Amino acid sequence: MKQIKAYIFIISLIFISNTYITAQDNTQVGLPEGAITRLGKGRITVMRFSFDGAHLAVGTTIGVWLYDVKTGNAKALFPAKPRHADNKAFKPSDPEEWQPDAVAYVNHLAFSPDNSILAVGESKNGVVQLWDVVSGKELLTLPLTAESESVSAITFSEDGKTLITPNESGEIIHWDVPSGNMQTYINSYRPNLAFLEEDGKYSMHSFDALAFAQNSTTFVSGDPKDGKIRLWEADTGRQLSIFKAKSRFSGIWRQEPEPQKGVNALAFSSDGKTVASGHDDNTVRLWNTDSSTEIATLKGHSGRINTVIFSPDNTMLASCSSADKTILLWNVDKKRKQATLTGHRAGVRELTFSLDGKTLTSASMDGTIRFWNANTGREMSIFATGHTGWIGSMAFSTDNTILATAASNRTVQIWNVETGQQLPSPSVVHHDTITALAFSQDAALFASNGADTTVRSRSGNTRASRKPHTETRLWALLAGEELHSFPQSSKALAFSPDNKILAASDTEETRLWNINTGTELFRLNARQFFTDVVVTFSSDGTILATGGMNGETHLWNVNTGQKLVTLKAAIRDYTKTIAFSPDNSLLAVGYVNNHIRLWDLKTNREVNTPLTAQRKIWIEKLDFSPDGKTLLIITTDFKIPKEIQLWDVQTGHQLTPILTGHTLGILTLAFSHDGKILASGDADGTVLLWDWEKIISKARENKGD
Repeated sequence: MKQIKAYIFIISLIFISNTYITAQDNTQVGLPEGAITRLGKGRITVMRFSFDGAHLAVGTTIGVWLYDVKTGNAKALFPAKPRHADNKAFKPSDPEEWQPDAVAYVNHLAFSPDNSILAVGESKNGVVQLWDVVSGKELLTLPLTAESESVSAITFSEDGKTLITPNESGEIIHWDVPSGNMQTYINSYRPNLAFLEEDGKYSMHSFDALAFAQNSTTFVSGDPKDGKIRLWEADTGRQLSIFKAKSRFSGIWRQEPEPQKGVNALAFSSDGKTVASGHDDNTVRLWNTDSSTEIATLKGHSGRINTVIFSPDNTMLASCSSADKTILLWNVDKKRKQATLTGHRAGVRELTFSLDGKTLTSASMDGTIRFWNANTGREMSIFATGHTGWIGSMAFSTDNTILATAASNRTVQIWNVETGQQLPSPSVVHHDTITALAFSQDAALFASNGADTTVRSRSGNTRASRKPHTETRLWALLAGEELHSFPQSSKALAFSPDNKILAASDTEETRLWNINTGTELFRLNARQFFTDVVVTFSSDGTILATGGMNGETHLWNVNTGQKLVTLKAAIRDYTKTIAFSPDNSLLAVGYVNNHIRLWDLKTNREVNTPLTAQRKIWIEKLDFSPDGKTLLIITTDFKIPKEIQLWDVQTGHQLTPILTGHTLGILTLAFSHDGKILASGDADGTVLLWDWEKIISKARENKGD
């Protein structure tokens, strides 16, 4: 273990030197009550340059980051107060359920022609918000026609006085920007204007991909299922034409040989003469808008195409894929591939050109934004970091100054808890998709198992086939040195508190491995539900708990490998999550169908508290507070805001929950070793640090029923 201690010392040195420079993170902006700081900026969903090239707007799963291109500093655009719809024409059907103050992930961005306003659309949030670019202040919140609605695109008129927002339902709304009043409303159903097509149905653009022409007078739609591309007039909603393909669409693999036509991405050239589309058969196609016919099919990607974009002079087209991790540059005139840009460690999601066309900016699931020389294809710089994937595991260092997090983008991040800065992170990448991961309790070790993933598109949806790796790998942090590779595929991992044993579980068995020697200690035979495999050590490291079938949870003697007892609840259900109390007197078990049971480990009997009889709450994970008095429950119930439920263990009464402000669903919790800080990691790619003493004091003060 000397080697491990050395790495902890390295972490401390890096923390003291603090030489790692990042863009300003605004870790304190828009924090919910009780939160100390935010780590990470969320997963990137969309990017746009301002027309003067001074700003890069980055939409994420938690809000918008407005970067100053010269300095790299970022301004966080988060609502300072609960938002209300400024236009009274829209009245939500259920005002209590419609929460415009709750941030949903950003799906569309648009700068006004004079670069003074940024328009932001959020998925399923029923609003479009306007921000002042210079001050970062909120200007207007414009409502869509339903509280769960999303825009399909946003654009300003050429004079900047009108904002046009077609939504997923096919409606088109024109807004007066200065006043925020609705100018024009175009219904989704307009038979007097739309063409009647071959199938006898009126054409629509509901739930299609959309792209506006630069003059904002027309837009093109692409159907994610049948691949039909249509041209529309923005002022009236009238269909102008339907595009006709010349070359055949192909199947993407032998088990699905039928043509894959669905449209995933669209772009208009700045002169309005050409449209580019990315399809389910992994091709990029070019279309002439005057003749409404296909003029070229570009082949080169081996997976789903996320974005296509023209250079400002229309001589070049860029496309990217989250499946093959590449960016392809195409010569539009010659209709052939010009360059392949590689360097991102994960799938590429977004692209945008600078106004002069010299710089191409890419955003990846690896958490980076990179600048490329558009002429040479060479990478110029990593412009920004801190954008990451869902957070799957976390651990504090023993002195509580460092938090290590593992994300879905195959990376481990190291964070300075006090400053919120991301420190140099170890390179532990070895597979496409993580299926199991775990940190040791002191953040000195990291174990992971993964799968090679093939992502395919079909009918507007993605399909991922995974081939699990046959080894589970163990790393020493921070240097990222691999210590062992264990010959086992695993779906759940756990370290013993003394860092001597790694437990690795799959659906059929659990194996215990000696961390120092890399040898197998025991095999424990206990079947688990294939989607929810779980393994957990007691806080003293003497007992191992594994999940089971039909209400079973198994407890094992770590020293002998012998089963101690099977705790069988009176339900036919599968174990989903397990937590030991700090003094090992209680075991909390959550089941797939959202039951919770508490067990007294001295008697191995179920504790009869009101907690066990509560309604179903869609449990994700359970954890005890450091003093064992509170049970924390992560819920995934879509009707409940992204919250952490708190329950008094002794009485079984629910306390006031923590309303986190996370946007997609909390996946993991971790307490600092002194019990003062609670960390919550979310699928939105962020970690929030909470003052636990303040949280629990207020929760017990305002105890709920």
